[in-house]
Amino acid sequence: MLLSLLAIVVGFGLLVGGANLLVDGACRLAARFGMPERVAGLTVVAIGTSLPELVVSITSAAAGHADMAFGNVVGSCLANLLLILGLSAVIAPVALSRGTIRFEIPVGVAACALLALLANTGGEVTQLEGVVLLAAFAAFLVRTTQMGLKEGADEKDAGSREGAGEQAAGGRRPSVAWALWLVVVGAVMLKVGADLVVDNATLVATAAGISERVIGITVVALGTCLPELVTSVVAALRGNSDIAVGNVTGSNIANLLLVMGGPALFSSIPYDAAYNLDLALVAVFSLALVGFCYVGRHHEMSRVNGVIFVVLYAAYIAASVLR
Repeated sequence: MLLSLLAIVVGFGLLVGGANLLVDGACRLAARFGMPERVAGLTVVAIGTSLPELVVSITSAAAGHADMAFGNVVGSCLANLLLILGLSAVIAPVALSRGTIRFEIPVGVAACALLALLANTGGEVTQLEGVVLLAAFAAFLVRTTQMGLKEGADEKDAGSREGAGEQAAGGRRPSVAWALWLVVVGAVMLKVGADLVVDNATLVATAAGISERVIGITVVALGTCLPELVTSVVAALRGNSDIAVGNVTGSNIANLLLVMGGPALFSSIPYDAAYNLDLALVAVFSLALVGFCYVGRHHEMSRVNGVIFVVLYAAYIAASVLR
């Protein structure tokens, strides 16, 4: 037990360090190519921080633990929305861009609907349906990158972005190789840290007699979304709200399409209809973000909104454990 607790502490340290490197690398890449930080969060950071979920889901599905795979995905999505984005907003009000409202949130809701549709036809996600999910994710990445490059080209007053890039590179344009190195090292640290936290926390939870579904929604989901949590909180503390929002919305889309599509390529994943409610909640709370844009300050998630999301997450966890 003591060794498990020590491993969890070490895992948290790796997560914090990895998140810092990943945010630095993503910001440098964004500055180098003139891409908005929001797009960097939606692509590079989102995929990098979703790697733990992907690996855990593939491992769970291959071992025949479908509940763990689906619980990991829906639990991580709700933790991203309610806990991570909520805490980010409590630290500092989070600005919601037009792109987030008009593109990323609708895509996230559509991803929920697509996964629910495929999973409920036949009671499993087949290999062909896994290909469909991955193809949808690839289309999202292509479209996001195109939009980001266009936004970067259209923005004339990009002084803040250029200034950050020059400062990061000592007055010169950031090195692509160095930025990629930061992203890779950060992602590896996140993966190792998440493994330490999840594996050891799962051992403790299993010893306490908690069901596999609850472990998936709570312990595993929280463990695998720790990279998103640390990355978004670090971004919020630095004032990079675009990274925080892009990381959350991008990670959720990656979870629903990539993290569920990847394991399905190896073998069909049985689906429990009980997860329909969880997927519906992901869609509902995603749409709630749009509502926050028109309550109080325009296009902003306030600290009060953040507190509401954190309280809702606590209520969701309590209800999941009790039901």
